[in-house]
Amino acid sequence: MTKGSGNILKNKKLFYLALFLFLVYIIMSIPFLYESYPEANLFLWGIPMTSWNVINYVGIIALTLLVVSLYLISKSLNKYQGRILLIAILLSAIFPQFLANTYQKTIASGGYAISYEQELSECEITKTNNRTLLGECEIILMNHSNGEVELSMEFIDKYNKDEHSLIEIVNNDAPYELILQGNERKRLEIRTNVNISKLENPVNGGSMTSMNIIIKSDGVERKL
Repeated sequence: MTKGSGNILKNKKLFYLALFLFLVYIIMSIPFLYESYPEANLFLWGIPMTSWNVINYVGIIALTLLVVSLYLISKSLNKYQGRILLIAILLSAIFPQFLANTYQKTIASGGYAISYEQELSECEITKTNNRTLLGECEIILMNHSNGEVELSMEFIDKYNKDEHSLIEIVNNDAPYELILQGNERKRLEIRTNVNISKLENPVNGGSMTSMNIIIKSDGVERKL
């Protein structure tokens, strides 16, 4: 494109390349590709850089594409660089989660249609006698699809390794099998008794909130 003060674009090919890289970034940043934000302990611009204490290379590549695309956008413009970059930055922060939510609530099926209300989930472990612990948990799952979804669920460790024995207790009868009808929001109550002698790290009791879980349904496995 011919350069000139009247033209917004200084380099048309560079601008289209920037848009392409930005689109790839958006696709790579959709949360379903990570499936497990809660266990990420290092975020940059909302993108998990680690996953279960392992470097998340997808997240690093996505962030690199974002930086490169924004740089190319600025270099390809004659004017309005600040405004257009601001719009691009806002879109990069909002659009991936918007796409994920829209997909889940409209066309997703099976395990991808399930959301987990983690902030409302809790477990309580109490000692009922000298040999037995009682684990009681309550979690809430929502099926956003119109179809029935059969799935299995179990708890997984968070970063706090001191909670390992508590996870071990509430997973005593795992995996837990359940069925969610179309558009059903289900409150799952779990009760399990554990012989203390069977535990690697015996505890007297305790509580957990916002636990991480893993669900499996028809070959789909998601950490939530």
